[in-house]
Amino acid sequence: MFGLEKEEIVRRDLLVYLWAKFVSNTGYRFFSRPHLENPYDLKKLKKENAVFLYTALHKSLWETSGVMSSIYLQKLPTPYIGMGDNLVKGKLFQKLAAKTGAFLVKRPQTRKDVLESSKKLKQYIIYYMAHGVDVSIFPEGTRRNIPDKREYGNFFPTAFEAVLEYEKNKKKILAEYKGLTAHDVYIVPFNVDYSKVREDYEIIRELEGKPHTLHILDSLKMIRHIGDLYISFGEPIKIADHLDKTRKELAVYTREKCLGLVKILPINIVSWAILDAHEAGRLDRDKILDCMRVNMEKLAGLKDRFRGFEPGESPKGILDKVARYEKNFKDITPAHLPFYRLYADYINHYMKKK
Repeated sequence: MFGLEKEEIVRRDLLVYLWAKFVSNTGYRFFSRPHLENPYDLKKLKKENAVFLYTALHKSLWETSGVMSSIYLQKLPTPYIGMGDNLVKGKLFQKLAAKTGAFLVKRPQTRKDVLESSKKLKQYIIYYMAHGVDVSIFPEGTRRNIPDKREYGNFFPTAFEAVLEYEKNKKKILAEYKGLTAHDVYIVPFNVDYSKVREDYEIIRELEGKPHTLHILDSLKMIRHIGDLYISFGEPIKIADHLDKTRKELAVYTREKCLGLVKILPINIVSWAILDAHEAGRLDRDKILDCMRVNMEKLAGLKDRFRGFEPGESPKGILDKVARYEKNFKDITPAHLPFYRLYADYINHYMKKK
């Protein structure tokens, strides 16, 4: 069965799924301020028998559940989601996660684990594609690329190998497994930008050598931290038009599409200015405002990606906006530099080009 054992195939349990959907939708609607941007008619593609591989950059654990609500509320099928098994601790919670439609992939520790994990992920994706089930994954593999490397990570190619393999071998699969329908596979790039990354303090603690592992119940505890978020869907990529690409080339191509969806928020602008203004352990507010003005001019060519502020808005007004919801911007000190760096680096790929 596509290389999977029968007991390995994840199927939703209706009651558990409905409970998870209620929790997720409640948080999405009442504890966050989502701004959805999707100019593409995905429902039309669905009617034409398309199946989607949703792919995104990875900033927060919120994406693994919250984005599902944005898809559901667009009246699109809720995808099954691939997650590292380290994100869900304990057999009970892993079973519950599977019943909501999450298939867990072993986080590799050795070379052998890497090969086995990649093989299993490919099998899952091909299985669901063949059955017309949408899948969502985060090909970076970890949300730690920004805090560790100060840039978004490369996309692992396994998922892209899977969609290429399905598209190239569709007729063979249909001949071998009776009752299946042919589907056109599309990659749907998306991205989420946060005015407040819900686990930002936990990430900073890890950078300072104080590891903190988030558990499934943290989703409920930290839901109040979300605030404004911008969910952006990019143009669907039809795999049949890219069969000349290798799996690595398709991974790079998709990553570029995701990077182009990143929005520039007030907290990113202020944080970059703080880093630029920092000098010998000192931070001067006037210098921060000057640096904000300079950086906004540098980014003027990307004003279509500005959200939450206008190109001609005063630096002070932008700083005041951020200070109203984040205490670290009310009292700006060098002690909070790792915090500012985290938010600055979410737009590092734009700043490096200027």
